[in-house]
Amino acid sequence: MPKLFIHSPAGTFDAQAKQRVAAELTVFCLQCEALPASPFVKSTVWTYFNDYPVSTVFMGEPQATAHVVSAQIYTLQGGLDAAAKHQMIQGVTEIFGRHTRIGARVPVYLVIHEVPEANWGIFGQHADLAALRASAADAPAL
Repeated sequence: MPKLFIHSPAGTFDAQAKQRVAAELTVFCLQCEALPASPFVKSTVWTYFNDYPVSTVFMGEPQATAHVVSAQIYTLQGGLDAAAKHQMIQGVTEIFGRHTRIGARVPVYLVIHEVPEANWGIFGQHADLAALRASAADAPAL
């Protein structure tokens, strides 16, 4: 049930690429977290794209000359072991590379934030990783 926040200079992804990235990230991140790809669990994955005017993105002091992508992925604590985190870093980078307007060698900075279940609320309740993992494969979307 990750939440993904993608930050990039405007023009890095077109509208169709954003749709494809969101679709691929949903399936891939659920695999990394060992969560079922049911309609319900898929509907709990949200991806937010934040496009910034090129004039507002800097690499140190000078204005950025590369379309750097920064991504923050929030996951429930305990959902990823070290191998899954490594897999997530590699896979997310590859997904972005396939869909940017600048080609496969896009610089991606990725931060994985692990949030304790007690600090993650959904529908007025604490999140429950075990319940998500045990949910029915045909559970309907939100």
